[in-house]
Amino acid sequence: MMKFMKWKIWGLTSFICLLPILLGLAVWDKLPDVMAIHFDMYNNPDNFAPKWFVVFGLPVLMVLPQTICCVINDVNTKKFGERKKFTRVTKWIIPVLSMVLQVATLAYGLSVPVDIRCVVMLLVGVMFIVLGNYMPKFDRVKNFNMDAEKARKVNRLIGRMMVGMGILAILTVFLEPMVSVLWLFLLIPLIIISVIYGVKVAKE
Repeated sequence: MMKFMKWKIWGLTSFICLLPILLGLAVWDKLPDVMAIHFDMYNNPDNFAPKWFVVFGLPVLMVLPQTICCVINDVNTKKFGERKKFTRVTKWIIPVLSMVLQVATLAYGLSVPVDIRCVVMLLVGVMFIVLGNYMPKFDRVKNFNMDAEKARKVNRLIGRMMVGMGILAILTVFLEPMVSVLWLFLLIPLIIISVIYGVKVAKE
């Protein structure tokens, strides 16, 4: 029964994912029967769902990726040793995203003027900055056969790029929506550079 799993943190984080249900129930009568659940870059809703699905279905669905995240983290901890800070951060990403996005969705349903693009980019920016700060401490690179020092060297570069991308993501909040889309395309060279640098360091 997967004794290595840390069920307490899984239970707590899953509960946080489900917590917005209580808020949804509190404002149930004020919510429209059909609610927006997806928006284009100009904050126009382009996909809708029944109220019951938004209030109950979305939080429940978030428990699945959170469970997968916890399992992957705990499997890696068993195989490669524990990295408490990095694991703690990654296990809380989905619950925080779930809370913030669900509250924003409910607020929009209540006719509160919420700019979903700005909320998402702020969240992504903070996430990149936090993870980027922890990457240099990570002493393993998946799919590359290298020692801990080489792994840290690669992860230092990745961490710096992630922090830079996080700052850029936050800055796009103050710019035209199209800039946020351009930010997404910047992720492609970031991934390519990381792979090329990883190969180079592995051969040193």
